[in-house]
Amino acid sequence: MLVHLIARPLTHGSRLPTSAVRLLAESLRTAGAEVVEDIWAIPSNDMETSVSATAIELAERWRERRPDVVHTIGVVAARAALQAAEEVPVVVTFDEDPATEHEQELAGQATAVIPLSRAERDRWRAAGVRTLWSGSFPYPVPVPDEDACARPGGDVVTFCSGADLDRLVSSMPMWDGRLVVLARIDEERRTALRARALALGVWDRIDLRPGLRGEARDAMWSQAALLVAGREGARHAGQVMEAASRGIPSVAVASEAHLDHIVGRSTGLLLDPAADTRTLGRAVISLLDDPFGMRAMGTSALVRIRTSHVPLVAGQRISAMYREALPVEEATPAPRPIGLNPRPDSDDDLDRTALALQHLSLARQLAGWYSGRGQSREDLVQVASLGLVRAAERFDPAHGKEFHSFAIPTILGELRKHFRDHAWAVRVPRSLQETTLQVQRAAEQMRQTMGHEASPADLAAQLGLVEEEVLLALRAGGEARSSHSLDHPVGDDESVADLVGDTDPALDLIELRHDVRAALSRLPEREQQILLMRFYGERTQSEIAERLGISQVHVSRVLSRTLAALRDHVLDDVPLPASWSRRSGQDDPTPGRPAAARRRPAAQAAGRASAPAMDDPRAERTEIPRPRRAS
Repeated sequence: MLVHLIARPLTHGSRLPTSAVRLLAESLRTAGAEVVEDIWAIPSNDMETSVSATAIELAERWRERRPDVVHTIGVVAARAALQAAEEVPVVVTFDEDPATEHEQELAGQATAVIPLSRAERDRWRAAGVRTLWSGSFPYPVPVPDEDACARPGGDVVTFCSGADLDRLVSSMPMWDGRLVVLARIDEERRTALRARALALGVWDRIDLRPGLRGEARDAMWSQAALLVAGREGARHAGQVMEAASRGIPSVAVASEAHLDHIVGRSTGLLLDPAADTRTLGRAVISLLDDPFGMRAMGTSALVRIRTSHVPLVAGQRISAMYREALPVEEATPAPRPIGLNPRPDSDDDLDRTALALQHLSLARQLAGWYSGRGQSREDLVQVASLGLVRAAERFDPAHGKEFHSFAIPTILGELRKHFRDHAWAVRVPRSLQETTLQVQRAAEQMRQTMGHEASPADLAAQLGLVEEEVLLALRAGGEARSSHSLDHPVGDDESVADLVGDTDPALDLIELRHDVRAALSRLPEREQQILLMRFYGERTQSEIAERLGISQVHVSRVLSRTLAALRDHVLDDVPLPASWSRRSGQDDPTPGRPAAARRRPAAQAAGRASAPAMDDPRAERTEIPRPRRAS
């Protein structure tokens, strides 16, 4: 499959950087596709001139060799490709932020749209536009080979340049540390920002570094503690994914692709888009004042990126999207509506009726193949009979084929369509239905070839999916297809109704979690690193020992000693070792209270209350922990 990937931005209208688009092309090549990159800058700032020139150039190139599919990124590339394309399928991705007025028109002309988030997908589908989607946009992310982790006491990084940057700067008196701004800001905006920062007394803590690239950018991330992501860039969440690949958690507004790439209180914090300055400041403080929790979120974000955005898997998934957009080699003639023939009593119609009646046994036989899957046999026979009638309506003996050879695919298609659309007790997304059918077919084939049941990992490798997607498909196929009454027995003396509304056992662990969190913040640096790598990075003791340059036995002893001390402290109120406080630089008897926070004025610390619940139903509805007052 030859893919022509086009990203020709008009100045800075397209937000995805050139390096990210090239990584996408390389991922497609890794997956076996032939890719032609066309991601040059456009010299003209006039859109009409740029579109016309690009369309002429593309038409000339496609005369020499026609691509199988064209994928455009940005409005200018989409307009040019649609003008040049005649029979070439064009799929488009819009990354302009904010959305432009041309997108709706171009989406209607394109073969399909590949959205960058679930929110964008829902908007396109509501507008009647065809979308290609596989759970989340399979965007490849480069992950450094070495282990990365958020650095306690490090910098706060942001790409914001508008109102979100104003709120972040206004919150700086509430927290310590330096703010690194990577956004491009014009001179007028920079002057206004400087005036605001000088009035707040924080200008000396702001470092403007627009367009940072290469080794300087790597060095900046190595000194970072967290990322603050605003609405600018939320359409593709590329900044959040870049931070996650470095082990850096994010504080972001709950909008667009941020909702897909941030797991609240696990890989970062999601805030209401209408959150005020104090709410933003409290969110930043909650992480800066909790180094262990901040590093745990960063490690979780890194693990998630490594498992769900592998370049090979991303290339395979987006190649599958392209194949969905390809035209069918031999279009099947549309069936004529039954009962609307111009001459119902013609000889042809009588022949078709006789043909269908002669093969009713074939329909019953094929329906029997699908019995025992939660649908009654009578319903399946009716669906198969409908497929038989449609096959008889479309059958043309002049093609030289036997009727049963023509009818079997049609009947099986009707049966599969019935299971896809009507056999689910719980309605699941169409993409998950399709994935479930793929997994079931692959499992059956691998069972026959391997002689035993295939594992989820084997199925994921066979289909080019992530293992979590396979597990979700298996669960959907087993649980979403059938339902039980609340009186259905689940034990000797229990029914489903007895299990509804049971008390959440995790409620008893809330206080324990709080005590453990406070105790973890007092761990020395080495013990924190070992616990993070063991329980968040999922590394073995041998890997931890090699990383830290100590023996595996030493790692085992440190883990045992640390966990025992934490257990005794939380469950039996045994004081933590005094050496921990000395080595970690804490002399405050109040656990979990860093020295930097104790130096702040008491009135300032008292003003930081828990964040209000979010109004956005998709946002993470959590409360930002209130830092304790200094003794």
